[in-house]
Amino acid sequence: MENKWLVILNPSAGGSLAKKEWPLIKRELERQELPFKKIETQYPLHAISLISNMIKSGYRRVIAIGGDGTLHEIVNGIMRQKHIAPSEIILGMISVGTGNDWIKTHSISTNYAEAIRLIKTEKVIHHDVGRVVYKNEQQMDETRYFINSIGIGFDARVVKYILPNKLKGKSKKSDYMKGLIKSLFSNNNISSLIHLDDKKIETKIYNLTIGLCQYKGGGFKLLPHAIPNDGLLDVTLACKISKCKLILSLPKLFGGRVEKIKYFDFYQVQNIKLDISAPICFEADGEYLGLHPLNVSIRPNQLQLISAYR
Repeated sequence: MENKWLVILNPSAGGSLAKKEWPLIKRELERQELPFKKIETQYPLHAISLISNMIKSGYRRVIAIGGDGTLHEIVNGIMRQKHIAPSEIILGMISVGTGNDWIKTHSISTNYAEAIRLIKTEKVIHHDVGRVVYKNEQQMDETRYFINSIGIGFDARVVKYILPNKLKGKSKKSDYMKGLIKSLFSNNNISSLIHLDDKKIETKIYNLTIGLCQYKGGGFKLLPHAIPNDGLLDVTLACKISKCKLILSLPKLFGGRVEKIKYFDFYQVQNIKLDISAPICFEADGEYLGLHPLNVSIRPNQLQLISAYR
């Protein structure tokens, strides 16, 4: 099993595109003579328990087929399992999602044949993993890991708006734009005390992006300086911003010139603690988690991920 790839397919990814495309992907895996065993997720977060059980069975090479959410679940399963060190797993990605943000930093093609050729090289990056602690609906502390980024405020509210279609396996790229427009009129600045390592900032959060990679939200380069294996969390903070100012900033946001937006500040840290005056939406790797983020930290060089990152 150590030489056989475990393929975890999320059939609902990309608005059920993954299920439709699986025969093409399967044919390409066989054509390139990559030995594999395929299993499918059946419900949200199923991949977390699946990967733990399959690691226990002896698998050490894993391919995620789906979107950023599928990768998110598999990373959480690897980080939570107790059978081996997470760094012993090699994880590759064939993207069939809606946003496909993680692969953009890593220069991984959405062409299945090219993605599989890269997987066969087993060229890996020793990737950092983020960790967020938050209050769940029962007001109990809960932990989730992330491999790309988390969003607090505006960006997470967009994710919340598109959640119903995503749960039905009917998500599409246009949903994000509709959610973005809704969020422009509903999101507000929330009074907060932010601890960035030893630095304290008392402000009003409109949006806070924290991550390891550069892209989120379907291709927005919100963390332009992020390096996935430097042991640091990159932070982009938008505070005390009006809806009018945000609308005027959209051309720069869409054009990948986020550094030119004067209402945005940028930091690099290892730990973030949040004291927030009111509930605020937040998400991890495009997965909506709730309203009460507490603190965020970095776990350096935790995973071997197949990448063309330079």
